[in-house]
Amino acid sequence: MNTGQTLLTIGAMMILSLAVFNVNKMLLHCDFSLSENRYRLEAISLLTSYVEQTSQYFFDEASTDTTSQKNLEDFTPPDNLGFEYNDHGNIDDFDDLHQMVLIDTGRSGVIYRNYFQVDYVKLQGNNIVISNEREYHKRMTIFITDNYDTPLLYKYKNGAKVRDTLQVSFVHSYWFYN
Repeated sequence: MNTGQTLLTIGAMMILSLAVFNVNKMLLHCDFSLSENRYRLEAISLLTSYVEQTSQYFFDEASTDTTSQKNLEDFTPPDNLGFEYNDHGNIDDFDDLHQMVLIDTGRSGVIYRNYFQVDYVKLQGNNIVISNEREYHKRMTIFITDNYDTPLLYKYKNGAKVRDTLQVSFVHSYWFYN
């Protein structure tokens, strides 16, 4: 083999090495992206499960009382949303979850922190706004993030990883019927 063929072979080997390196780098990046998205999808799945679960609860403690007229005055005051004295730690109505933090483990084994916030809301123009009075509508906002020092759910802010929190809000309304 002469010098030209040797240089050509070395050049081909360098190009092949560069191609293998780039393909390997791309596969690693894709695998990393799939893992990140898997955790986000799992968190969204947990959010959806909580929305379905919490929409099954009674609107308010007063809505279970057969002697109550279900007037606005019968509902829990906005400052007292959360567990009532007679709940004994059992969730029996929608607002019992107010300011509750639940730790949940997804199917992947990732530990998620869920925070619930409940408030009365009313329609003002085209916007839903928080009301400081009792209303026939309550909004629940559920926040979810992972529970690790190095976050699995994150976003980049100024070039640094910052914990990301996913959230969903929905309105639960009271409708009286016989």
